[in-house]
Amino acid sequence: MRPTPFAFAAAALLLAACGKPAAPPVEAPAAPKAAAEPAAEAAASPAFDAAALGLPTDADSIADGREIAVTQCSSCHALDQETSPRPGAPPLRYVLSIHNPESLAEDFRAGIHVGHPDMPDFEFGDLGMDVLLSYLISIQETPPAE
Repeated sequence: MRPTPFAFAAAALLLAACGKPAAPPVEAPAAPKAAAEPAAEAAASPAFDAAALGLPTDADSIADGREIAVTQCSSCHALDQETSPRPGAPPLRYVLSIHNPESLAEDFRAGIHVGHPDMPDFEFGDLGMDVLLSYLISIQETPPAE
């Protein structure tokens, strides 16, 4: 059986890729900005390395984390560019400027109450906590100066 031109092209692509460093992991896209917000005034995102924290960084995990945030957090905390429904509850895009992601995960996993006295305790499980943190990291912005 003779190799097809496709087989030659595929082999050439594989050989061309040999020895080249792997491409850096793709960051999940952040929530879209409001259309009226000028790019120069967009809030800077704090630097958190989800992969270094051992958190999943793939789009499906981040989407799963968003789903948890929608069902468990959005009744008090704002998602995207909204204002929080509960006064005093920080928008989720600012939460990690208040809480270190490693500490927040440890506190939730240990059942330590985090936040205000009325904040309910949640049991996300290890995977749930990981994908929720991955989502939170993917949307973080630096809060505006008060």
